[in-house]
Amino acid sequence: MYEITYEIHGDESGPVIETTELSDRTSLNYTPSVISTASAGTRVSVEITGVTAQGG
Repeated sequence: MYEITYEIHGDESGPVIETTELSDRTSLNYTPSVISTASAGTRVSVEITGVTAQGG
């Protein structure tokens, strides 16, 4: 299993940091994020900031 940390850029309050888990190389467990942008034209992007192997 891998723990993946990522930042969502574009929220009017600043970057949103989230974590998801990838197991069996096929199952991604995450909670959808809701952000608020300053306008409809705001560019939203995601940057992976870390990947950690969990378990054996």
